[in-house]
Amino acid sequence: MYAAQVDGLRDLVSPAVQVLDRETFTESANVLLASAPERFILAGTAYGGCLAMEVLARAPQRVAGLWLMNCQPGAHPYPDRVRATSRRIRQGEHDAVIAEFTRDAIPEEDGVSRAMFVTMARDAGAESFARQSDATLTRADRWPTLAASTVPTLLIWGEVDRFVPLEVGRRIARRMPHARFASLPGCGHFPTLERAAICTEIARDWLRDAGLS
Repeated sequence: MYAAQVDGLRDLVSPAVQVLDRETFTESANVLLASAPERFILAGTAYGGCLAMEVLARAPQRVAGLWLMNCQPGAHPYPDRVRATSRRIRQGEHDAVIAEFTRDAIPEEDGVSRAMFVTMARDAGAESFARQSDATLTRADRWPTLAASTVPTLLIWGEVDRFVPLEVGRRIARRMPHARFASLPGCGHFPTLERAAICTEIARDWLRDAGLS
C-alpha cells in the first residue's frame, strides 16, 4: 500500500508502516501511540485514515503532521452491513468479500492495482479483515477533531471512490482551511496504491513546504 512512499520519501523522513486490527479504534490508537516516537507525522488511507483521526483526537500534541486519504470522519452509517460483512468473512466467504470490496474500491480499468489489493487482502488473512470490519463500528465522530486541529495537513482523494465520495474530502478541506487538498481523477479508494508516483510527489512537496522534512 505504501511501498512507493517508503522508498520515495525516506530521504525526507523515516517511514514506518503499521497494520493494526485491534477490536476498537481506541485500542489500536493506544498500540500506535505506545510504539511511535514522541512526535511524528501520521498518514492513513480509508480505515487507516479513521485510525489516524482517532490518534489525533487522543494525542494532538504528538502529531506533527497529518496526511489523510479517502476516509470518513463520521460514525459508520450502516452498522448492520458491517456486521453482515464480518459474519460472512468468518463463515468462509473471505475471497468473495474481497472480490466485492475490490470491485467497489478500485476502477475496473486498473487491473494491476486490483490484483495487488487482492493479494494483500488475502495475505493479511480473514480474521484480520473481520476484526478491522468490527472495529469500524467503534468509530467516533471526528469532524470536531479535524475542525479544531491546526497541524499541517495533506488531503489526497481518489475522485471515483464508491465508499468515501470526493465531497467528503472537500468537506474536510473546508473544515481545515490550512490543509492542502488534491483530488486524483480516475482514482478510487487507495491513492498511494493506484497513483503511487503522483502521491509521492505531492507528499514530497507538502513535507518540504510545511517544514516537516
